[in-house]
Amino acid sequence: MLNIVRKFFLTKNPDIMVKAPSRINLINPLDAVEGDYWMPAVAINGYKNPLSTFVYIKRINLPSCYNIYEFKDNAIELISSTLIETEKLKLREAIEKKRDLIKATIFRFSQTHPGFWENFFKENLEIGILTTIPRQSGLGGSASIIIAIIYALAKFLNLYNLIDNNLPINKDTIAEMATRVEDFDLKISAGYSDRYAISRGGLSFCSYVGKLLHSELGEEPLAVYDRIDKTYKIKSLPIIVCHSGIIHNSGSIHSQLRKAYLEKNSAIENLYRQIANISWKSRYAIMKRDWKLLGLYFKENTNVMNRVMKIAGFPYGIGSANNILIELIQDHSDVYAAKLTGAGGGGSVFALTKSSKVKDVLLYWKNKLIEVTTEKEIFRSKFPNYPEEIRIKLSSAQFFQIKIDKAGVKEFF
Repeated sequence: MLNIVRKFFLTKNPDIMVKAPSRINLINPLDAVEGDYWMPAVAINGYKNPLSTFVYIKRINLPSCYNIYEFKDNAIELISSTLIETEKLKLREAIEKKRDLIKATIFRFSQTHPGFWENFFKENLEIGILTTIPRQSGLGGSASIIIAIIYALAKFLNLYNLIDNNLPINKDTIAEMATRVEDFDLKISAGYSDRYAISRGGLSFCSYVGKLLHSELGEEPLAVYDRIDKTYKIKSLPIIVCHSGIIHNSGSIHSQLRKAYLEKNSAIENLYRQIANISWKSRYAIMKRDWKLLGLYFKENTNVMNRVMKIAGFPYGIGSANNILIELIQDHSDVYAAKLTGAGGGGSVFALTKSSKVKDVLLYWKNKLIEVTTEKEIFRSKFPNYPEEIRIKLSSAQFFQIKIDKAGVKEFF
């Protein structure tokens, strides 16, 4: 798939090509209220599906536009082409009318760097976007798109790391800009974790202390991003990701959790403090490569988050689909734990396994899921308290073997 994308992009004769990874949160979801805490996350690629966003930019003679492409049946198809407004006011109106992710990204860049707008419209440009990250899967798909576009524009316009008395555009400020695209411009509750992990790459332990209220860029601390894969020489993680196939709206989930937390719901505050303790302890387990201990922390994280989300008004906690996927695999002798990544209510979960058993566990997990999705009586006997429609929806689940993405967003050759 990666080679197909590369060859297709090259046929466009681009001036620049960029790749941004996806991510999983190892302890979560603190990203609704992460400004009081710290948490581990990892940027990832898949082996067969690269689980990445790809962006190209090229000069054209037609009006500036962006093209959305999609990967289908080992081929790439153009899905849509949209003109980009050349006046900032009209661009802002278009964003407010349609909540356009790509236009919001361009607008946020113009708000961050005063030289952007003039440079952007010196020439007519075509921006091409393709993502292989399943839509609304809990793997940071929207953040990956935003970050890839910002990085590509910064490189193309020679604004990346430019020291000109303005705020430099680098991987930290790109993560901050990406958060504000969703939070400020699209009015979607979002945290910083996805954005820093995807921008910077690697396995990280990141502090977001002082960032609870999401102030303007420069009016709050930057996150402190510690690349622990480098410090501890961790080259891989024995993890399998399963996307449930159920689209979720992470913003609506985060907004409820964030609202309850900011209103100082004492039960939720106490549970979040438990997650924060799990989070810092998990670093010691990762340092020692004690996957069994890390698995215990993951299980505790799942139990606490089910309680948090039920208090916040979600009757199935982290989601019926996610709990089913976890229950199918968590008692396997070669699995240390299975847990949610992302906001919940659908999206994805992952399993932490014995290093030598990743492929065996993946096949077992697939087969167990096929059994409960195709056999109605087995589903009813195992999961009598969950709605029948979840069984049908889970039949489109996807499984991915993953590796640590070491680079974060980068140019793609």
